[in-house]
Amino acid sequence: MKSCPHCKIHVGGSGEYCPLCQSPLVGEGGFPYFPHVEPAMRRASLLYKLVAFFLLGGTVVCAAVDFLLTEGEHLHWSVMVLACVIAVLLLLHTLMKRRHNAPRLLFQILVGASLLVLFSDWFLGWHGYSLDLVIPILCIIALVINFIFAFVNTRVTENALVYLLLNMLLGILPYVALTLRRGTSPIAWAICLMTSVITFLGLVIFKWRTLRSELHKRLHL
Repeated sequence: MKSCPHCKIHVGGSGEYCPLCQSPLVGEGGFPYFPHVEPAMRRASLLYKLVAFFLLGGTVVCAAVDFLLTEGEHLHWSVMVLACVIAVLLLLHTLMKRRHNAPRLLFQILVGASLLVLFSDWFLGWHGYSLDLVIPILCIIALVINFIFAFVNTRVTENALVYLLLNMLLGILPYVALTLRRGTSPIAWAICLMTSVITFLGLVIFKWRTLRSELHKRLHL
């Protein structure tokens, strides 16, 4: 182990100068006090950058083929490719966070997937499949998964209750809005509404104390 002749201290590792007085150290180098560990997030960040580079590079190639090499009026499919790439990168960025809870992640995926489906429906000429079928099915899946979270994993029970209530609003409000606008609502939204009511009843019956304390803590009710 190296030492400083002036400060009379021993310094681990292979440093050349004293950390106190900056004088040259004497002796042979030894093992450092703390081993060097490559942070996992740094490796994950590098992987994310590589994935982003290749995906965005492929999107540029698609845009070049779509706008520069294809003649005539046609549907610019590269715009849809760009939207999908952005959605994938946002999802990967969310998944790579060191601290995330499953209910919030599920809610973010639900919102992101719904926006992507709405954009694709509008981009393809608005056939209505996004609002009438796909989004209510996504809401039903999120409701069921969050309802399971509230009973299976005690560590995420409170968060599951909060995001389950948010998902219930996503099931109820579109049903009311579509009914007021059209006079009737698609069957998928009716099933989503029933799922919302059933999961809410399940919370009230089996998790009333936890639900009440969580609402009091979050909303000061």
